[in-house]
Amino acid sequence: MSGSITAAALFVGSVVVLGTAAYAGVKAAPWLPVFKKDIKRIIQLADIHDSDVVYDLGSGDGRVLIGMAHNSTATFCGYEVSFLPYLWSRLNILLLGLSRQVEIRFADFYQRDLGQATVIFCFLTPKAMAKLGPKFKRELKPGTKVISYSFAIPEWVPTTVNKPSDQRIPIYMYEVS
Repeated sequence: MSGSITAAALFVGSVVVLGTAAYAGVKAAPWLPVFKKDIKRIIQLADIHDSDVVYDLGSGDGRVLIGMAHNSTATFCGYEVSFLPYLWSRLNILLLGLSRQVEIRFADFYQRDLGQATVIFCFLTPKAMAKLGPKFKRELKPGTKVISYSFAIPEWVPTTVNKPSDQRIPIYMYEVS
């Protein structure tokens, strides 16, 4: 009996881990971390102030939020639907003593109101960026900064494109009007 319970638990655990990873990959993007060397460029573009509310859509292992939180007392919130990156980021945030400042939600950002954000960061597929463009227009306040790593928001004009000649990946910054 004990063996069948263990097997069932392993099966359910595998379904949760693999299922949420597949769901994230189809819905917005597979987990692919931002290069550590690019986090500094993201932080510079974000120009976060202490009163900012920063959202990371598809926050993965939390490395961007953690990098930003080390330089600010702003409020940070990540959304992640893939279980392992969610769990890893929660653990990292707890171990780094950032849990009062950084929150990770196991939730689908498409189903959440993003209107409280003053800065949004995302590293998602072109399909996801196309879907988010109208959501951003509906929900975000004027002046909200949207920073997208690697992929542009279709039909939006960036205020800045950060792509130094020695870098392969562009970072797009938009300001909602």
